[in-house]
Amino acid sequence: MMNPFQHGVVVSGNDFCPRPELLRELCGHIEARQNCVIRGGRRMGKTSAVLEAIRSRRKAGCVLVNCWGKTSPAGLAEAIAEAFLAYQSRRGLSLKRILGGFAHLRPQATVDPQTGQPSFTVDLAGGRKFPPKSLEHVLDPIGEEGGRHPLVVVFDEFQALMRMEEHEAVIATLRGAIQLQPQVTYFYLGSVRNLMDALFNDPRQPFFKSAASVSVGPIERVSYSAYLREKFFTDRRRASDGALSMIFDMACDTTGDVQQLCSAIWNCTEAGQKIGEDDVRRGLARIHQTENESNTRIIDILTPGQVKVLVGLARVGGSQPTSKTFLQASGVSQPSSVTKAISRLEREGLIFRDPQGYQFFSPFFRTWLLSVGPSGSGSPGR
Repeated sequence: MMNPFQHGVVVSGNDFCPRPELLRELCGHIEARQNCVIRGGRRMGKTSAVLEAIRSRRKAGCVLVNCWGKTSPAGLAEAIAEAFLAYQSRRGLSLKRILGGFAHLRPQATVDPQTGQPSFTVDLAGGRKFPPKSLEHVLDPIGEEGGRHPLVVVFDEFQALMRMEEHEAVIATLRGAIQLQPQVTYFYLGSVRNLMDALFNDPRQPFFKSAASVSVGPIERVSYSAYLREKFFTDRRRASDGALSMIFDMACDTTGDVQQLCSAIWNCTEAGQKIGEDDVRRGLARIHQTENESNTRIIDILTPGQVKVLVGLARVGGSQPTSKTFLQASGVSQPSSVTKAISRLEREGLIFRDPQGYQFFSPFFRTWLLSVGPSGSGSPGR
């Protein structure tokens, strides 16, 4: 029996856990052509929920732009152009028509021999300087398409623009072009709340109050439990109440991490088995084993003091990282050292700050830190 739990990918259909209130809200914004900022932690299911909402509005097309890792205006422009070309391909246009209609973008297409599906690459800069103002011309075809067909443009990990070269000019240009396209719906997805707040809640920013706001949090445990039980029961496996509660606790109720842990549990249990808390521990140990090498590499790039702060966060949480309790738990003597270490850990993408304090981006990195038994040297397991 195939493992029914998927993680790390966008899911749809039967693999999407129903979230009726969230989908109703998103669909309402699509119907009203209301631009929307969608906040939620990484792996919380934002992208899957948005794409599921768009799919439910059968007449609406989707242009999905991944902003993650885009460090320059040219890189962002190429991502937008490639996403738009992919949208045109999904509409059923021939490669000849797509490439001919956008020759000014100098697109190239490759066809996967297994699936027969094309993928596109674009080199807009061609080695030349690409000014942020040129983003207007990349968005022009999207506006024209939106005038012909209902269209939703999804900017995923939109907060990444804040770390881009010339980000102020990029953001101002995007806002100027988008406000002239009321026929297109724009969704801005972000997983780093303080950066998204800086973009949309700061009166000095071009996107200030330019979009409705939706928050994507954990799926309510009762409904998610029913979904998980059904998935386990595809092979007559039954998950106990205690096991499900432990899964949610270990994964910090993060949708994608719940799926990852359930997948690991599936792989170390048998058909017809009743799944208990010991099986959850085995699944978690399997994740730790799988991720041990990559986690160790993370530790190797940090200083011993920074590792101590990580361990302190794992032990007592990040609500008061300069308190006496935290200093004792981490073994760091000076609050100023903790503050400097936290800044580095944030830059490395290991932790983030929310209203409850500093949190791990990966709950299983936290449990791995606790499981390897950090030594007095400041490095786990060493």
